[in-house]
Amino acid sequence: MRNSIAFTKGSKISIIIAIILIAITTIGISKPIDDYIEFSPKGYEDISRIVTRNGTIINTTVPDNGEHLELKFKNDDDLYEVHVVHFKNPFTLMNFWYSFVSDYSDGLTASFSAIPLIYGEYNGEYMDMYLSAWYRGVNNLFFAVYGPKRSVINDLKLQLNRW
Repeated sequence: MRNSIAFTKGSKISIIIAIILIAITTIGISKPIDDYIEFSPKGYEDISRIVTRNGTIINTTVPDNGEHLELKFKNDDDLYEVHVVHFKNPFTLMNFWYSFVSDYSDGLTASFSAIPLIYGEYNGEYMDMYLSAWYRGVNNLFFAVYGPKRSVINDLKLQLNRW
């Protein structure tokens, strides 16, 4: 009799845990890429907005199955790029992430730049410019901000994350 009660309690706990995980995933899913099209940070002049199925971020090609939003802004006569890419598949996102970070750093940095399928972040320099990139695995979104001043990159990143 005790075994059947324990099994019933265990089943209830499993069902409750499954419901909680589904709720967290649903609540944690942030805005789709369409919501970022209107991203307009304060203090920046809007230069261009392009949505494609591929494209490039600096020198890295976005796969055809990645929906890519490229925004360009001007601040104090300097040009900044903001990229948002949505992947339908988390494994495609992870593959892109490690390729992207490897393009701008060494293999060791790429290996330790992420908690697979959850979150990744990379900050570095490329061709005398600053680069900040991150991804959120819950919603398969990749972000990158690129430009000449680190303080402006950090400001754009902050505004983008608050959007």
